[in-house]
Amino acid sequence: MLVVLDFFPPGRYRVQMVEPAKKLKFSTILISAAAGLLGFGVVFFIGALIASFAAGALHISTMEGARGYFAALAGMLAGVVGFIGAVWIVLRRRGVRGVRVALGVIAAFALIIVSAVSAVGIWYSMQPHALNRNGPEPLLRLEVRAPENIAIFADATAELTTDRNTADVILEKPDETATRRGYVPLYYRTSHRLLALKFPNGGARLYNLRLPANPMPKKYHAWSAWQKPDFTDEPGSTGPKRAGVGPDIEVRYHVETADD
Repeated sequence: MLVVLDFFPPGRYRVQMVEPAKKLKFSTILISAAAGLLGFGVVFFIGALIASFAAGALHISTMEGARGYFAALAGMLAGVVGFIGAVWIVLRRRGVRGVRVALGVIAAFALIIVSAVSAVGIWYSMQPHALNRNGPEPLLRLEVRAPENIAIFADATAELTTDRNTADVILEKPDETATRRGYVPLYYRTSHRLLALKFPNGGARLYNLRLPANPMPKKYHAWSAWQKPDFTDEPGSTGPKRAGVGPDIEVRYHVETADD
């Protein structure tokens, strides 16, 4: 309505006068971007619909989706016009004049692009990414050793927990050196890997493995140093607590790939 009334002589209609804006505010850009998206969607739909009917009248072939591509292209072009028009109307309504209108259109478009890229980046980062897409999963080889006074060590089980999955560790029985060997597949890229050694009485030892998100490089194929637990969870306790400095069950590990 305001756009139409701008073309009539002043004083004939009572139209609210908008003071020209001295600055292009972020709130104005945000509202303009939202209006532009709405304008793009509405005009895109209308343009694609009209183009679809026009394609039929022009006898454009339906082979290989030619008619659909024509309608989509026409809708996109119309949507761009709708976006610019909607942003222009909002900017004018909020008092933006002169070269600031063009800057506002560019800023609104840039805001949409940045928001879209950020949303895609967040979505992508939340997806599980296979550690080795073109081959078998690498294995994490483990050795667990305990002081002689821990009798239930022989019946302990282990699992590897990440922010992507949980996998059981295959552990062998202790040998003459009170050492148990085992392995677990590594499926996903993640720097959060927690090894839990669980005892039949309900206790556990927790180890934060010092591995990067991608432990495939050769330097991680060598055995790590022996590592004491970071946390202990005793039977009947209220939760894991920071491990002490005394003797305890230790682990070491290395990554093994199909090339090893």
